[in-house]
Order: sequence, then structure tokens, then C-alpha cells
Amino acid sequence: MKEIYLGLDLCRKNVQLSYFREDKKEPESVYQLNNTETYQLPNVMFYSEEGKKWYVGNNVSAIRFQEMGTMVEDVAVNIDSGETVLVDGTSYTYEELLLILLKMHIGDFLSRSEEYQLKGLTVTMEKYHPKVYHVLEKLRREFSLPQDAFYIMSHENAFFQYVMNQEERLHTNSVAMFEYGHDGMEYYRIDKKQQGNMRIFQLGRNDLTKEMPYARLFEDVEELDHYFAGIAKGKMRETYISTVYLTGPGFNDKWIEEAANVLCDGRRVFMGQNIYTKGACYHARYGAYEKDKECVLCTESAIPFDIGVNIGDMEGKNTFYPIALGGREWYNMKGRVTVFLDDTNRINLMYRDKITKDVQKEIIEIHGLPKRPPKTTKLSLEVELLDERTGAIVIRDMGFGRIYPTTNKIYRKEFSISDEL
Repeated sequence: MKEIYLGLDLCRKNVQLSYFREDKKEPESVYQLNNTETYQLPNVMFYSEEGKKWYVGNNVSAIRFQEMGTMVEDVAVNIDSGETVLVDGTSYTYEELLLILLKMHIGDFLSRSEEYQLKGLTVTMEKYHPKVYHVLEKLRREFSLPQDAFYIMSHENAFFQYVMNQEERLHTNSVAMFEYGHDGMEYYRIDKKQQGNMRIFQLGRNDLTKEMPYARLFEDVEELDHYFAGIAKGKMRETYISTVYLTGPGFNDKWIEEAANVLCDGRRVFMGQNIYTKGACYHARYGAYEKDKECVLCTESAIPFDIGVNIGDMEGKNTFYPIALGGREWYNMKGRVTVFLDDTNRINLMYRDKITKDVQKEIIEIHGLPKRPPKTTKLSLEVELLDERTGAIVIRDMGFGRIYPTTNKIYRKEFSISDEL
């Protein structure tokens, strides 16, 4: 069996797939059938009444004109609509349709070889969406992937994973990317600084939609080229940049001439539409670049602190014991630990900044538990994040075997991290 690792970029109108075979050093992207110029697989579905089966993506264009059936579009776009779609007597929610769509996109690729065995999957999305996140968790179970073989990440993180898996000379200094999509232009920049033994990567984003709306692409392209060259010149003056990436459907070599000369002045420039999916694929194959390294990635959606408890030992020393490690998207910051209380009903909760190591402390008092001897009150502590700065600690009484049975009590302590941390 050939072990396959997949990176999937889920967008509103399409998906992109990249795969990493165990015998290859670099990921490859899946092209559209009969069109090697694009990696975008459309999020459209068709149910054939004759064949009693679904078709998705590229397979839809031919079959929809040959057989009677139901066409479904905008599956990801309509996930919040609450509407259902009636297909051959069965009513489907858009969440159910999205699960079918993604499962078939991946299944169609895996079916190309009987030897393919899916070992890891990382999905990247532009924005977190709770319903999509729920669908993706179902997708993991559909392919029987364990939790450590599945991950959901932001586009910013996928860009970072892609950059850091390229030749080192390409990211010696800052790295920039312009994304020109249907909603306009975004500018990303990865800056690096050393703090002791720690490398800190700051990934910032600027919205350039007002200056570069997508509609300008259909106007005077020479004027567009000149205007973008001015924007690029300003951005390149801000700091020394080793490499620039251009991505998004708005970029093509038919109109970028003056801007290309600006960007290529002392820098390497690459244009490609599969940066996010390849970044996700690197993650699926190798894990997070920053894992087990003395470095921290800082983005808008990443949590910059660890959450843990302060535990004392027999010698009276206190140790920070993490429940959930930061440096990742807030919706991925999960963790659970078990603690045994001494002769106290207090838990010392700590929030530790990953860069400065500054600590914010909070004491949680547990009321209503029966009196037990020291080390016989067993509690489960679990972290739940609601956004980048707020969340809750869920505490469950686990009892202590048959001697001290559980009370089944659950406590919930909400928290909010100050901006100073």
C-alpha cells in the first residue's frame, strides 16, 4: 500500500487537493480533468436519477447534460441558509451535502489507485465556520482517521507551512504574499526575529480591497498594472523581503508587467494558485513546522499563550503543567488533564505567554464536593476556547474508584485573557 497524505483547501466555490506520496519529496496538486491549467475543483454536485448516484466537481459537467437528475450548487455558500434540498425523495441539509461533496472529492482521487491508503489529512479554510468545522469532524470519521492524523487550519497557517518547507534561502528575511481574490486583494507578510533561543514569526495581514477591488481586473489592465506596481513598491520599501508570492484568480501573467519588474528587483517572485493546499499537505505529511522547535507563529487567529495549572511537588516546588498549548488557531486549542487535589478545594489556573513567559493567574474554588483524604479527589480539567481571548475551563469530578465514587458534578469557569498578557 502507498501511504498518501492530503492537503485540502476548502473555499466557497471550489476545493483544491494536494497529495504527498511516501516515495516523493514534494507534494503534487490535483488538476481538473482535461484541464491542466487549474487546480480548482468546483463545489457542484449532480444526482443522477438513472444511475442513482452522485457526481461532484469536474465529473458533473458532462453527466448533467446526458442524464436526468438534480443539480446542486453553492453547497458551502448556503450552509447557513437552514434550507434543505429534495433529491430523489430524500431531503438533504447543506451540511449533509457538503459532507457528501468532500467525501467524494477525496474518494475520487483515492480511487485512482487501489494501493492508496490515506494516512493524514489537513484542511485549510479562509475563515473558521462552526458548521463547516462540524462537517469536517464527520469527514475525519468517514475516513477512519485518528485525531492526530487530522487537522484544520487557517489560510495564514497554511501559507506559513508552505513557506517554511521551501529552500531556506527563500525565507532568510521577510516573506510576502499578495492574494487577489474575488473579494479583493489581501497582503500578507511573515517577519522573523530572534529572542534568545526563540524564533518568533509574526504573520500580519493588510486588506487592500479598497485599492484593488476585483472589479478593476475588468477595466484598463495597463492602468491596473501601474497602480499595483505603486502598491507593491510601497510594500517592498517597508522591510527587506526575500521572496514574494502571488496567488488568487486575479493574478495572471497577461497584465503584470510593470509590477513584476518592481517585485523582481532583488527578490524571488513566484505565482501559483495552490499555495494553501500545498501548505496543508506539508502539514499532513510532516506535522507543524514549529513543532518541537524553539519558535512561535503569531497570527490573528492563533492563541499566544498556554493554559495550565500550578502543581506543587513533595519538595514544595511549583510547576506549570499545561492543559492546552497555544501557538495554534483558537479552535484547535484543546486539551484535558487529570489532577488530584491535596487538602484543598482550590485549583491554581495559569495563562502563560509563549513569547514573554509572563503569567496571568487565577484561583478556582470547587464547592460542593464531599470531604475526602488528600490525593483522593480526582478532577478532569478541560479547556474550551470560544474565540481568540475567551473560553472556559470545564471541571468534572471523577471520584476515586469504588472507595470514593464520583458525584458526577461538573463545574464551568469562564475566562477572558487581558490584552496585556
